[in-house]
Amino acid sequence: MSDADLTATLWDLALGQRWFSGRAGRPVDVELGDWAQAPEPGRPGLRPAFLNVDFEDGHRERYLIPLLYSDGEAPIDACDDAGILLDLLREDAPGFERLLPIPEGLPARRYTGEQSNTSIFYGDRLLAKVFRRIEPGSNVDVELHRELRGSGVVAELYGSWHVDGTDLAVFLESLPDPTDGYVLACEYAAAGRDFTAHAAALGAALATVHRVLAERLGTGTRPGSGLAADFRTRFDGIAAEHPEAREFLPRASAVFDQVADEQIVVQRVHGDCHLGQVLLTGGRWIYVDFEGEPLKSLAERREPDSPLRDVAGMLRSFGYAEAAGSAGADWLAETRNAFLTGYGIDPGRPDPLLSAYEADKAGYEVAYEARYRPNSSAYR
Repeated sequence: MSDADLTATLWDLALGQRWFSGRAGRPVDVELGDWAQAPEPGRPGLRPAFLNVDFEDGHRERYLIPLLYSDGEAPIDACDDAGILLDLLREDAPGFERLLPIPEGLPARRYTGEQSNTSIFYGDRLLAKVFRRIEPGSNVDVELHRELRGSGVVAELYGSWHVDGTDLAVFLESLPDPTDGYVLACEYAAAGRDFTAHAAALGAALATVHRVLAERLGTGTRPGSGLAADFRTRFDGIAAEHPEAREFLPRASAVFDQVADEQIVVQRVHGDCHLGQVLLTGGRWIYVDFEGEPLKSLAERREPDSPLRDVAGMLRSFGYAEAAGSAGADWLAETRNAFLTGYGIDPGRPDPLLSAYEADKAGYEVAYEARYRPNSSAYR
């Protein structure tokens, strides 16, 4: 197959996939990586292909389609016949890094739901997440799962697939009978049920995430003046683009002013913490998807930040659940207080930095909702 034919073939394949967000661009070419396993008679081959897509504003996006070559047939997306990925991890094939023993005989099943990556379940034991839109360098999700191994509050990391320092896939513990945190909170809110025990456990688990990351990756400080300036710049930009945010600009600015004279302790954090990023499984809460906010660049997601960014994100998420379930102000206040107490924060003591992060998160939500869910009424 010629380079032009392969580019056209993978472009057509990508257009039909839910993970592909490059439809407004144009295909340029395809880059082929080294063989993870070369094809032989009776044994399929695997190599990564990267579809380059250019956009009118001048930026380029790169999408991974791992290609499976079998018995001289045209290559297909390996995620459609994904047993080979786990086999190569088990065999420590080039580019595959195995951290834990891999069970034999696990059937592969591709998840068909809508998401930006592709998930593959191997029996009820393991989960592979194949990253589709690729940026150079290690993936934030892989980095932080590696550091949080053994903490009990994330899925265990079994291994990864990487090429030239860029992560292409991660292999994680599959969580049995998981319940989505947002779905559960909305059910409790709609029924007027007490969610405080769950909220306290979520706070304690997040405190463990932050403690382990601080111990293993260290902490630093950042001047509050710079943080406050960043908050103001973001909110000003959002207010300029979204009229519904303008009336809140003076109050937000006043909140940001309160942290300008502080020295802020920073570290690696989750970065996009909300109820949709936690799963209840086997009676424990597990934090997932450490890739950071989708509107930020990879470099921005990797920057150390205050742990209160994650705390604020979860508090805002309780607001979403309360609004979706019409639970009322008392339900929301009790849930927030329980979460803060579980985390180790006195809910009766005002925290200007936490308030600033909540205001910043609220502004981010305005931009996110307008871009991705303009017709949603889940939160007002």
